[in-house]
Amino acid sequence: MQQRKQPKNPANPSQHTLNKHKAYQEGGDKDKNGYKNFTLSPAQLECQKVIQNNIITFIEGIAGGGKSLVALYCAVKTYLADPSNKIIVIRTPMEATLHDKVGFLPNDLKAKLDPHFASTKLLLEQLLNPSKVDADLNGPHKRIEFLVPNFALGCTFDNAFIIVDEGQTQNPVIMKLLLERIGTNSKMVVLGDPSQVYSSNKDRQGMRDAMLKFFNVDAKAEIVDSKYPDIGYYKFSIDDCMRSDIVKTVLRAYANSPLGK
Repeated sequence: MQQRKQPKNPANPSQHTLNKHKAYQEGGDKDKNGYKNFTLSPAQLECQKVIQNNIITFIEGIAGGGKSLVALYCAVKTYLADPSNKIIVIRTPMEATLHDKVGFLPNDLKAKLDPHFASTKLLLEQLLNPSKVDADLNGPHKRIEFLVPNFALGCTFDNAFIIVDEGQTQNPVIMKLLLERIGTNSKMVVLGDPSQVYSSNKDRQGMRDAMLKFFNVDAKAEIVDSKYPDIGYYKFSIDDCMRSDIVKTVLRAYANSPLGK
């Protein structure tokens, strides 16, 4: 007599997540469409070494240089190596300028924040895959988290790869608060492009303020070396831009003649 198969229980997300962890750790879907399919550029490989060798890394760079990709690439490798590790991405939701307000978004906090983390989520889905990201972003274990700085207050992030995105938009006090959240067995990468301070609020150079505290600079305010151990820095140049050549031309034009000049 043929034995009857037990019906699957889709209402048990905990077991589903455990099964996904097992699959990914043992050469599951990630081998087909995960981070192993990405080839980092020479600049990104150099940046990866800096991240691996430090606890806090500040990464500056122009639009399209691959800052977010290399940070998330390193985060995903750490995340897949140990099921207790988390990925936490923090950014301040901002509209471009006072001239481009779109008004209040409806619905709950998640619906309001989703557009601000859309590009990060897309990259994560390419480095892992959509179902894996959804399971650990919305499932009970919350191994992937998208946060705004207010929700980091009072937290200590252990066993986490923390990415502070658009660091140039942070207030110096908020940047200090975020840097103080780093716990045991955690790294933080702060990403930013000082040329992209589109907000009319001038008090949003927390990344640069922090770097001047952690690094020695030369007469042109360029980073020379770190004042402290375990603090790293990498800067992508215009030549590292991975978008079209015309974008490089735009970046050079604005570098030679800043906004409003």
